[in-house]
Amino acid sequence: MTKEELDQLIAADPYHQERKAPTEWELRLYLREVDYHCPLCGKELQSRRQKKPSQKKFQIAHIYPNRPTVEQYNELHSLERIGTDSETFENKIALCIECHATQDYHTTQSEYLKLLRIKERCLNQTALHDATLTLGLEDEIEVIVEKLTHLTADDLTELCYEPVSIAKKFEKSELPLQSRIQGYVYSYYPFIRETLRNMDGKNNFNLDILSGQIKSCFKKMNSITQDKSM
Repeated sequence: MTKEELDQLIAADPYHQERKAPTEWELRLYLREVDYHCPLCGKELQSRRQKKPSQKKFQIAHIYPNRPTVEQYNELHSLERIGTDSETFENKIALCIECHATQDYHTTQSEYLKLLRIKERCLNQTALHDATLTLGLEDEIEVIVEKLTHLTADDLTELCYEPVSIAKKFEKSELPLQSRIQGYVYSYYPFIRETLRNMDGKNNFNLDILSGQIKSCFKKMNSITQDKSM
């Protein structure tokens, strides 16, 4: 295939659009979705404390090339694409300068699909985060706290559970803390569980989403704790 033939194919493909420079707001979004680190090599792209995004350490890369070379077109043209066109937010991602240079000119099918899957995960995580912001969790938690202040002994039910006993979650030296937490769990967990179940499906509240977020937070915090102990 000649360059002239490739230009004709690109011109006839509506996915390929003229390049658009990202706005300052979009730069922040690109950095946030990859947690300020290159998703390919892990290099820090910008300090979280830096207020204004700078492109000295990172660049915004096209996942599917805006103007592929003949080699890239032959490798990638039959593969799935993301976004409505090459300039949409979905088809771009923040990379360090070195990884961008490699990805931009020497893209293989495996490298392209790897970056595509990374971007899909970023989009899914952002969508889940944004969805939880619309659940009104602060209001729901306030309802639970308000009800807790008016509890009577008749409102509490006996706790039945199997997974892991509280005793196995504490060191032997933590007996006072264990006893206090155990008292809280026996007293309040059944009531909170039933309250959340009763709210499920009302006012866009989804208990499965909340449970998933709690589980994700637990895993993240557990991972951080393990890293610090190593």
